[in-house]
Amino acid sequence: MTHKSFVLGVVMATLLTGQFAYSANELDQSMSAAKENQSAGAASQQKVDALYEAKREALQVMRVTQAEIDQLSVYNRQLREIIKNQDIQISSLNKQINDIESTQQGIMPLMERMINGLETFISLDLPFLIDEREQRISALRSLLLASDITVSEKFRRVLEAYQIEIEYGRTIEAYRGENTQGETVDFLRIGRSALMSISLDGNASQAWNNHNKQWEDLNGAYARSISQGVSIARKQAAPSLLELPLQPVMEAK
Repeated sequence: MTHKSFVLGVVMATLLTGQFAYSANELDQSMSAAKENQSAGAASQQKVDALYEAKREALQVMRVTQAEIDQLSVYNRQLREIIKNQDIQISSLNKQINDIESTQQGIMPLMERMINGLETFISLDLPFLIDEREQRISALRSLLLASDITVSEKFRRVLEAYQIEIEYGRTIEAYRGENTQGETVDFLRIGRSALMSISLDGNASQAWNNHNKQWEDLNGAYARSISQGVSIARKQAAPSLLELPLQPVMEAK
């Protein structure tokens, strides 16, 4: 090989080696750039994903909020209807209160007249359970003056007293008490048709004469029937026919 050829080969080898070195350097740079681009793309994708998730959450919040707004709108509409109905009821109640006040002005005197009438009736009636009946009248008079009891309750109690008096007219009753002489006897009431008494030993009997307003002695023929009537009234004997002196005719002793 000539010297010229050797020099040429060295030059070419040098050039090739430099070229290879230069190409590897470019490759490294390209790969580095690719990695940077990839990292940047991943970061960008993360930002996109985060924005998408934020948007999705915001949309969900908006939907929930809209649903709440719709519910509140319905609730507000219902409240307006309720308030409207309440206003109507308040107006009606105010009218009823005014009517009640007007009614009270008439019903209070009416109840007083009813009690007076009941008291008069008792004084003219057969004198049975006098203390109990007079106490009922007294209680009704105190009731009228009570401020903590409604007018309707007062009126109910007055009617109840009338009902009790009505029941006396269709029932029989036996009770123990004292006669006008202070003796303990058994009284027998047959509705409002008769009021009799018999001594505890069964020997003496009386009947009330409502026309003369006094007690009258009965003959001994009635004693057994009166005693039996007392037993029937107390449910101590079976009902049966009795021979008793009834108003207005009674047989005196």
